[in-house]
Order: sequence, then C-alpha cells, then structure tokens
Amino acid sequence: MRKHNQILYLLLFFCIPVHPSVKYKLNYSRIKPGETINYTANWGILTIGSASVSVDSRIYKVGSTACYKIDVKGSTNGLAKLFYVRDSWTSYVDTATIQTHKSSRSIREGSYQLDEQIDFDHSNNKATVKVYNKKSKSFEIKKVYDTPENIRDVIAGFLVVRMIDLDKLKAGEVFTINGFYEDEGYKIDVVFRGLETIKVKNKTIKCYKINPIMPKNAVFDGKNAVDVWLSNDEKQNIVRIKARMFVGSVVIEQSK
Repeated sequence: MRKHNQILYLLLFFCIPVHPSVKYKLNYSRIKPGETINYTANWGILTIGSASVSVDSRIYKVGSTACYKIDVKGSTNGLAKLFYVRDSWTSYVDTATIQTHKSSRSIREGSYQLDEQIDFDHSNNKATVKVYNKKSKSFEIKKVYDTPENIRDVIAGFLVVRMIDLDKLKAGEVFTINGFYEDEGYKIDVVFRGLETIKVKNKTIKCYKINPIMPKNAVFDGKNAVDVWLSNDEKQNIVRIKARMFVGSVVIEQSK
C-alpha cells in the first residue's frame, strides 16, 4: 500500500473492513438511507483535509440483490493542497448481509490517476478487478483474485464497525479485521478499550474507544498508533480518529 494511501485511509475515517465472529450481532437499524457524515482532518493547528460518507436514499439492485449505494469522498485542502488528493469510492452493499457486491474508486493523487471497478462473486469467493484504459477508453480486466468468505470492502467495513453492539463487549476484548484492499487481503486485530468521554467542537461526547493494532509500516508510529472513538448512542458514528505518525499526529473529527 502506498504511503499517501495509508494517510488517506485515515482521512476517510479509518474505513476498516471487519469480518466479526458470529457472536457479534449486527444492529442494522444504524444504516440510514439519505444520511451524510462529514469529517475534517487536522495536523496540529492546520486543517489539511476533509471527507464525507453518503448513503443514497434509494435502494439499488446488483443482479437480483438489493443494495445500499454508498459514496465516500476525500480531499486535501489548505496547505495540504500542495499534496493534491481528490479521491472517491462507491460501493454497492447487500442490505441483508452487508457484503460488497460491486465497488469502484477514482484516485487523483498528485500525478497519479486510477479508475477501477471490482465485482465480487461470493458464490465462488472471487473478486474481478477492472482498470480503465485511456487508450481503449474502456475498463479491462486486470486480474481475478481469490477472496475469503463474506468479504467486504472498506466501505462495507465502515458500516459493520458501526453496527457491532460495542456495549456488549468487555474492555480488552479483540475482534479481527479481514478485508480486501488494493488487490490484497489482510487481517488486523482491533482492541475494544471501553468508554471514554471526549470534547469535540466544544461538545462533550461519551464514546466507545477502539484501538486497531497496526502492522509495522513506514507511516504509523508503532502498533498502538491509531485510536478511534465512536459515539455511545444509537447511531454509533465514528466521532474522532487520532493517528500518531512519524511526521506528527493527525486528528480526524466529525464536523457536523
């Protein structure tokens, strides 16, 4: 995974693709068609980026499957415009299983450009990745990948994190991320830390805190470098992310 994509991963509110064990019941009522959540990213006193997540008010069909259509957008701004980022993702997520059936992404990061589509075949545990070819002006198959069962992309993972009833977990309990991103699968353990009250935009919010254990990499400063706070209410929105990186700490907060 490229360094700038790891940072953008945080900018997009740590959309972690979770494959929880069966003991974690999912609360489907937290998905609200028509909902938009906005975030800002700050590095010290500087605002360096923004992101949004929107659930379309309509239900779409992928084949015969009813799906939510979810759009994610992230960009740099302020001084960070020197490092140009304008990225967007779209995912069609099964309303019954929260599995991804189709996704796409448009990446514009400096001089780097990528337009990609992925079709997920859950019956055969395959993911077909297509990339846009400027010469032929069409999407062409790059590769067909084997995937684990019940695979989810980063957007469906964001939904699952919100849907786990964290109040049923004990401090120190661990669940596992099992996802597919940038043509590869991976697993990361996430530790539930319990309840914590934080202040965001002069508001005091009671939150659940989780701590993904990061693999060794060139961006995050240690395995406990990322903390995530989700609201202790029916919505269970991600309210804040704090990431300690070798270039300093980045804080991402819900803006409204």
